[in-house]
Amino acid sequence: MTDNGKIDLSPILGESISVMASFLKHQNRSLKQHSLESLNTVITNHGSSGPSLADGTLFSTVLEELAVLIVDSDLHLSHLSMRVCISTLRVCPACGPAAKTHVLPPSLVLSTSSVLQEPGLESLLALLEQMVISSAIDFKELLGMLREKSDSTLGKHAVGNLAKCIGVITAATTPENRQEVVTNLLSTLEGAGAPTDPDGVRQMVLSLLVSGDLGRVFDYNTLDDVAARMQAIYLSSFNLEAEEIKHAASYALGRASIGSPAVFLQAIVSALDSGDAKKQYLLLSSLREFIRCHQKMDGQTGMADSIPVILPQLLDHCSDADEGARSMVAECMGSLTCVQPTVILAKLQELVSQHSTIKAPDGHVADSDEESKKNSLVCWTVATSIKHAVASKAPVSDLAMAMPDFLRLLQVEEVSVRNASLLMVYSAVHHMPQLVASFMKELIMPSLYEVAKLKLQRVVDLGPFKHTVDDALPLRKSAMSIFATCQEKLPGSLDIAAFMPVLAGALDDLEDVQLQAHQIVVSMSVRHPTYLVAAVDDFVPAFTNMFMDKTIKRKTANKTGTELERAKEWIKSGLRALLAMSKLEGVMNNRRFARLVERVQGDQKFRPMLDAIDEER
Repeated sequence: MTDNGKIDLSPILGESISVMASFLKHQNRSLKQHSLESLNTVITNHGSSGPSLADGTLFSTVLEELAVLIVDSDLHLSHLSMRVCISTLRVCPACGPAAKTHVLPPSLVLSTSSVLQEPGLESLLALLEQMVISSAIDFKELLGMLREKSDSTLGKHAVGNLAKCIGVITAATTPENRQEVVTNLLSTLEGAGAPTDPDGVRQMVLSLLVSGDLGRVFDYNTLDDVAARMQAIYLSSFNLEAEEIKHAASYALGRASIGSPAVFLQAIVSALDSGDAKKQYLLLSSLREFIRCHQKMDGQTGMADSIPVILPQLLDHCSDADEGARSMVAECMGSLTCVQPTVILAKLQELVSQHSTIKAPDGHVADSDEESKKNSLVCWTVATSIKHAVASKAPVSDLAMAMPDFLRLLQVEEVSVRNASLLMVYSAVHHMPQLVASFMKELIMPSLYEVAKLKLQRVVDLGPFKHTVDDALPLRKSAMSIFATCQEKLPGSLDIAAFMPVLAGALDDLEDVQLQAHQIVVSMSVRHPTYLVAAVDDFVPAFTNMFMDKTIKRKTANKTGTELERAKEWIKSGLRALLAMSKLEGVMNNRRFARLVERVQGDQKFRPMLDAIDEER
């Protein structure tokens, strides 16, 4: 036992590391995974305690073995391999040359992969940062290598990852190198003008993204006049034609607000106050990026001072006519709920209370009713905010106390508000079933049964012909999604007997709802077979109508390509449901159902699909 309480592994340390590294050559993925995890633990805790390891020879061999595992075809093993590399560089900077030779090349390839995402991305950034800190490679050399990766073949996602790599190594280097990079960024951005050619746009987008990623961890205010110049660049970029540049500037402005909130966050608020409708979406997007970064970094501590600054702006835009702007507001409010639940939930409850008067007898607000229009927009934003808060794992205890107020939005007749509230419930059932379990019977299920049967049809005059639109279709689809998810997440909340008539109606609904109903039938044939057998008489008319010759002809006639494939998938979906029910004990005693199954199975036009379904099993 050593002085710091650790077991002394020095007698066996070198051999143990060598053996674990040899396991990385095996084909067994599980063995590789556990070997990487063990290597990381041993090197982190004991890598600096073995005198025989100081020269880095053994660690260099380990790094060589790790290099072949850093590929985008297995991002988890890549992530674990890079974590081992990081630990190795920390305990033995002498193996830096080996890291540069073996580990850096595949890491650079990974940096521009279109599939790279967390946690692999975070490990890659940490690895590049550690290589700069450990002097495994000269900063300018590494910067040049990363810049060379920018070419016309890179997609948006890869460019974003490359910018993060450049940003993290710039933050880790010396102040002199950092100053040089910032100077080059300013020169590129200020001299770019309004590029329209692909190369010019790509270069400006990369520079904007790098400036934002660097500004997230570095305060531009510490450099003379840099913050003001960056602010001018970001805001002026909103006026350019290229959408990629606008969104890159929005992203950069939000991220730079983390490092220099006094400059950039205030710039966002001031620009929102100016009321320029064309820029509101981009500014709200910047605000969302600011909130998300804070949420990942330090949660409640970092956001407390900023909420009084940004909350009034979000509340002002809750009733914007532009749905995109309101969606941004909802995402911001949802993220804020995760870090300051008490404050934000109280404000959202207040909004529901103040804007609950909505007159929409046929599902739509009258053109002359301005109050109901505004109230419906606010309530839509509130419901969508809670949906995002639930998906982002806001505290369940805080949400549970406020949830009854938000569930009352299910009673609102206006179509968009009701659908937003249904999506809120779906998010809760899917991500936090415990949140709504106690409200299902009294507050949720009655509304779901009502919506599942709701029809709001209207005729649209298109000149040469008329088209019938059912505004309640999205509501019925959302309700069926909730029913389906309840079977898995909250099985005790569903009254199966009461649900059978709803399912029978869904089987005879429009195509999108039918597809959902078919999946529910297949699921219930395993979970609740006796209820399906008892209700088979109610299902026969819908299945009979679906498999009639005239129905099949109407669905497939004069259709080609994706439309024909969609029609065939609809038929196969119905066949799966029919076959699943036909295998239930006692169901074939129903003569009508038995005759239908026999007719369908004997029909030659269904034979290829039936064979394909058999092969799926």
